[in-house]
Amino acid sequence: MHIPIKEWARRHFQLNVSSTTLSTYAKSGQISPAPIKFGGKWMVDENARFVGICPAPTSTDPLVARILEHGKKKGAQH
Repeated sequence: MHIPIKEWARRHFQLNVSSTTLSTYAKSGQISPAPIKFGGKWMVDENARFVGICPAPTSTDPLVARILEHGKKKGAQH
């Protein structure tokens, strides 16, 4: 069952988290499973978890590193 993100936050955080911060968490994939926007309000699975920002994977292998960087060559301008 989905519940409003503010209600979910009250259950999962000890501090009062602002609506702006919760919206940022929802938009940036920091809640799993991802919240959905319904009627202009963020709704979250009641069992969702806050995962935060995960670091990007890295590699010492040049080919793997290039793939992880979406094929960009070093010094290339977009």
